Amino acid sequence: MKASTKYIFLLFLSQILFGKNLTIHNTYDPTSRELLDAEIVGNTLILPGNLQGIEFYDISNPQTPVHLDNLQIQGGGGGGGNTRCYYARGIGDYVYVTTHRGVAIINISNPSNAQHSGYISGTQGNQYILEDMDISGNILAVAAHADGVLFYDISNPSNPASVSTIATQNAWTVLFYENLVYLGDGDFIRIIDVTNIQNPLEIYSWSTGSAVKDLSIDNGLLYTALGSEGVTVHDLANPEFPILLGNNNTTGLANRIQMFNGRCAVSDWDDVEILEWDGSQLELVGFKANGRRTMAINSSGNYIYSAEWMWLQVFEYEEIDDADIDISSWELNYPYVENGDSYTLTVDVTNNGNSTLIVEDQYISNTDFQIENPLQNLGPGETQAVNVVYFADAGNSSSGYIIFTNDPDEPQITVELNGNIDGINIGEPAPDFELDIIANGSGTFHLSDHLGQIVVLAFFAPG
Repeated sequence: MKASTKYIFLLFLSQILFGKNLTIHNTYDPTSRELLDAEIVGNTLILPGNLQGIEFYDISNPQTPVHLDNLQIQGGGGGGGNTRCYYARGIGDYVYVTTHRGVAIINISNPSNAQHSGYISGTQGNQYILEDMDISGNILAVAAHADGVLFYDISNPSNPASVSTIATQNAWTVLFYENLVYLGDGDFIRIIDVTNIQNPLEIYSWSTGSAVKDLSIDNGLLYTALGSEGVTVHDLANPEFPILLGNNNTTGLANRIQMFNGRCAVSDWDDVEILEWDGSQLELVGFKANGRRTMAINSSGNYIYSAEWMWLQVFEYEEIDDADIDISSWELNYPYVENGDSYTLTVDVTNNGNSTLIVEDQYISNTDFQIENPLQNLGPGETQAVNVVYFADAGNSSSGYIIFTNDPDEPQITVELNGNIDGINIGEPAPDFELDIIANGSGTFHLSDHLGQIVVLAFFAPG
């Protein structure tokens, strides 16, 4: 039997003197799918979904949300639903939701029976690509990519009136702070004086070098989510000359951020991270890997609400006295392996708690996969790289590496294993094909025209 050359090792890191304090309390499976935002108005948590509408939860008890309603906005002319909902901002009895049809107006005076009452005039039918929003007093700001930032007077909340527009290249996110607006425009942060909302004036801008995904301000500090470049923090003592203080290059894609009690919660795609500026660095103080595409985040006190594409999870930031398991990946997908050969992939297991992580059991039920170096008990802050070997035979293989520990909120962890799946596997030659180009160009796409280049094809399906 021929085996690929691999190194077997244990990596133990003992420099961490305290746990990464984030506890899981509850996980919910709502009707909505592809959750993209998490807004809180009073005691109501609002989760817009790209599919199957908007979810409403009562968070009077912040640890245990109670589902109130699912609202699916009907299409034009009273037709079917499937209105794609993106971002939500609300105040009082009204919440505004950006959708692919326009900015929807939702009455939430009774959040158990939320009512759609139309769209903001001028946003429906204009084919705007609408994103983030913010509210200050009676003014609503809507980021609309190349169509600018749109300002509306919501003194009459059921019938907002257009006030002004800021021209932009690619407005993704917008944030009010005092008499200023901070705007993420492509890779630029622009500061706009809106003292006279009918005549906004730019006072400063600078390039971050990466696409600006989200902005948040707390105690005179500006936090910016920059995707693969993590999160930065700037001092705004002089808003015309912000000073870069630090950066934390998070482990995934920093997409949305939310300040709570002087800390910054980050939805980071494969994990939730908590950052804290300690005066000299933007330090990681909370972490939980979830592998569920964390898209948005919000908080109530120390409770963190994570909108995870198909799930809602509730975390609490608190000191963890117990063991706390985290893994580097929730699935190991092996490249194609010839029958009789083997291939090894590694999953890192970390104890982010303050007590010893005790391994009570671990196994893989499919003998095509074998654990090369079983997981050992881990002290606080320690990491072990566990090697899982796939031995290819005539058929496709799938299984799970199941770990049982003394972690009270995650006593069982399963890493999905996939080897030589039916269909196309990593490492196999791609067949040539052609597809009609239906957007951003014309003609036909031929794979063979792109030899030597990286080609990424993304497909999405409901559910």
